[in-house]
Amino acid sequence: MWIITTIALGFLIGVLVSAPMGPVGVLCVRRTLHRGRREGLITGVGAMISDLLYAAASYKGITMVLDFIYRYEFFLQILGSLVVLAFGIHMYFSLPSYDVVDDGKSKSAWKLMTSAFFFALGNPLIAFVYMAFYSRYNFVPDTPTLGWHFVIAMLSIALGAISWWFVITYLVLRLKENVSVGGLRIFNKILALVFIGISLVGLAMCLIKFT
Repeated sequence: MWIITTIALGFLIGVLVSAPMGPVGVLCVRRTLHRGRREGLITGVGAMISDLLYAAASYKGITMVLDFIYRYEFFLQILGSLVVLAFGIHMYFSLPSYDVVDDGKSKSAWKLMTSAFFFALGNPLIAFVYMAFYSRYNFVPDTPTLGWHFVIAMLSIALGAISWWFVITYLVLRLKENVSVGGLRIFNKILALVFIGISLVGLAMCLIKFT
């Protein structure tokens, strides 16, 4: 009985954590529009792997998560800001289109997944989101161990996250015909400036905090 409950709750948590349309969600949507659904799904997989690391750490308890975040806080904040900055600059100067056929400049699946992984890894606060859901649904046993419950829990969370990205990429392609190329270019530039602004503020705050 506990297996069914764990799978159901894990699936739900995976969906709920992935659902907010933050920078990773925008990256997934953009790649789906520009390159195709396969690239969008690969992006979702990269983000899911990053989130799963925080999910696994959160499973073992608040102490481990806090120690990890405090120990690498400066590195994670700098990394996240630089990734967002690079993405914003690239987005601003890119020319979006609906041509999703890969060319010589297309990134490999490994590069797409890796970039999404580090993009999501720059948000360590996701660990607190997992802990909140764990507490809300009483998801973790009183004495958590790296046993079958842990394995099933992590696989269920991963399945929920992948299912969410699967649905999102499908809906994006279904609605693609209603979005003009000109409108997409304007949206890209505005969004790029927002990303650049957020990254610069984040870098400045990080340097001020740790100096």
